[in-house]
Amino acid sequence: MALIYRNEAFLNIFYGSLMAFFVFLILDIINIHCLDISINIPEAVVHTGKEIPVDIMLNNRGVLPTGRIGVYIKSINLYTGKKEVTKFYVSADGSAFLSARCYYYAKNPGNIEFFIKKVWVEDYLGILKLPVFRHDKYEHPVIVIPKLYEVPVLVVHSIYENANENGNINNTFIAPDSMENGETRQYIPGDSFKNIHWKLSAKAGELMSKQKYSNVSCMAVFFIIPGSIGSAYKKRRFIQAVLSVSTSLVLNGCIHYICWPGQNEGRLVRYIVKRESDAYCFMQEGINTVTGKNIPYKDVLLIKDMYIRKYNEQSNIPFIAINTDFELFVDDRKIAQYDFKDLQNSIKTTEILI
Repeated sequence: MALIYRNEAFLNIFYGSLMAFFVFLILDIINIHCLDISINIPEAVVHTGKEIPVDIMLNNRGVLPTGRIGVYIKSINLYTGKKEVTKFYVSADGSAFLSARCYYYAKNPGNIEFFIKKVWVEDYLGILKLPVFRHDKYEHPVIVIPKLYEVPVLVVHSIYENANENGNINNTFIAPDSMENGETRQYIPGDSFKNIHWKLSAKAGELMSKQKYSNVSCMAVFFIIPGSIGSAYKKRRFIQAVLSVSTSLVLNGCIHYICWPGQNEGRLVRYIVKRESDAYCFMQEGINTVTGKNIPYKDVLLIKDMYIRKYNEQSNIPFIAINTDFELFVDDRKIAQYDFKDLQNSIKTTEILI
């Protein structure tokens, strides 16, 4: 335009715009090299219907204030496979540290991973937009727990009665760290090193653990029987049923193993459950293995027999099982058929006697 109309004003505007472009470009490049961006999830476990706080931390090591910083946070629910990207915009003064809190609404239960997908730096006028490659690339997992219901549990035989009937019954369980001293047993992988009896281990030539009991009234094994489950809604209800049973056992003084078949044939996965949070391992590792699309239904007796042979377990220990048809078993006997559509009410109708 300047050359056509021989107007110096247009030429000055052109050179001024070009100069501003380079100035903004240099400022953005400086910001890119002076920025440290990361996220932090202060809560590792939340309940459905709650908001998950996500802190965006921006450290500007340069002396100049930043323009607008766009942070794209991606979340993946490993249970549903749902992916979401949320955009947030922050800025910071020169030589300043900023922590901005945003929230994610936890609608569905599962194991959710948060991470920074990408970061952009914009100049003060929003003309230039350059990517920031130096940022936190770690995944931050959060467990979203569904609403749990209380299952009626009645302990008929205490752990001490079982111990009198079979002296080996206690040897298959890991004792909580806080309990009083009792007998010793062979070390099981996963035992706390605080419970190892080092003098007896030296004499026996193998590791021996202290067996400790206090307010525990019973011990049991809780099997999760795999099978194709269908809809995501039914899957959410199954998580509720499993965690409700496990939590109710703990609340009634029954520590137990939660156990399910692994992906490899003949492999069993088990975790000791001494408190409610111990059962969350099923949501982290077991839910997709147990409820996959093409997983054939397993027989309760087959899984129990596999467990007894693998861990040299005593057959008279209380065995509880639930399958993906929402059938509840106690010691090989079906005692309940939960209605997954009305789980809250159906779960109250049958008492678990152990």
